Amino acid sequence: MSFVRITTDRQISTLKPGTKPFEVGIDKSRGLCVRVFPTGAKQFEYRYVALNGSRRRHKLGTYPGLSLAEARVKAALLGVQVTSGVDPAAERLAERERARNGDTFSELAESYWKAAKIGLHGGRKRPKRASTIETERLWWRNHIAPKLGQRRFEELKRADIKIFMRELATDSGLAPASIASVGAVVQAVLGFAVHEDRLDANPAIGLARPLALTSRDRMFGDAALAVIWNAASTASRRSCDVKIDESHARLAPAMGLAIRLLMLTLTRRSEVAGARWAEFDMTARHWTIPGDRAKAKHLHVVPLTDRMLEILAQAKALHPDSVYVFPALKGKKDHLDAHAITRAFARMCSRYELGAGSPHDVRRSGATTLVGRYGVSRLVVGMLLGHTAREGAAATSIYDRHTYLPEKRQALEIWADHLAAIEPAPRLSRFL
Repeated sequence: MSFVRITTDRQISTLKPGTKPFEVGIDKSRGLCVRVFPTGAKQFEYRYVALNGSRRRHKLGTYPGLSLAEARVKAALLGVQVTSGVDPAAERLAERERARNGDTFSELAESYWKAAKIGLHGGRKRPKRASTIETERLWWRNHIAPKLGQRRFEELKRADIKIFMRELATDSGLAPASIASVGAVVQAVLGFAVHEDRLDANPAIGLARPLALTSRDRMFGDAALAVIWNAASTASRRSCDVKIDESHARLAPAMGLAIRLLMLTLTRRSEVAGARWAEFDMTARHWTIPGDRAKAKHLHVVPLTDRMLEILAQAKALHPDSVYVFPALKGKKDHLDAHAITRAFARMCSRYELGAGSPHDVRRSGATTLVGRYGVSRLVVGMLLGHTAREGAAATSIYDRHTYLPEKRQALEIWADHLAAIEPAPRLSRFL
């Protein structure tokens, strides 16, 4: 090249592209250069050092759309701004981020859920379940969006979050656990902004739980367990031709079977509701719940006892052509809604005057009974419940899911015998 620095437009026009991008400085314009790409495109750029010491490159425009004289003027103006502390490249990046993620709190939330689907929202870098995202969206629509949705999230201060949570606690009528769930969504979305370098700090940290949470120690006694077991057994013996409104206190036959399987296996409601026939090996007598359906994200093997096999046979007779063990009650081509099991428990608890109760209380009752009354080790019960092993190598914990099958089977046989032997209290027998 016959010149070291550019002085005229003609020199720019004669620059030939190479196999790699290269740049040539502009004479008498500090920081201004023209960058030539292998495609032949030529772009004016302004290089400078920001106040924090970072070296920046700010694009001005392409030649010949932008002439050399115009580029000189732009570079001179940017030089004045940089001297006064402005960082043009950082501002342009911020504008691009605002265009991508949005400015309002609700727009940021949409970006957060989009990232959460594939695990790019921060945290443990695991994709969030579709059901979890839908629950978060519900909390957002009902409680967060009306108050904070249209606020610019960058302007939300700690005081704003504190006021919002206080009003939620005093005016919404939500239980402390539900208020904490709403606060967790607020904190997670703002945490995503921190993860994306849109905020320096999360203003919701420490404010998500304004009220003390009640300890999750609710259990069913033997008498209550007997009532629920007998009610579910009675429902599962009804003819499948009898149409039952899901909102009624009586249980549909499939729901009765689902509740009995849940009680016998001590599995979670979502694991029972979404069970597929492909997960069951009747010959080996075990049910393998894949990691994408288990809460702990790891495979969980449940031994099948004779009573469980009887329930599965009845479920197959009810819906022989379904891929799901328990299809949706209202004819949808989907599995039983896990929330429907919770509602069924709520109806039974109300009808039989058992107090508040949920499917998860059965797991807690079974675990406590097996450990406290039958001497089953906590390790085996933990494996039985599908909890993640906290000790030992990760590879060992994977093999443990299989090596403890005999112990888990024995524990489930003990639990099944316990359920079959208990009787409802006289006060509750009048309902059955």
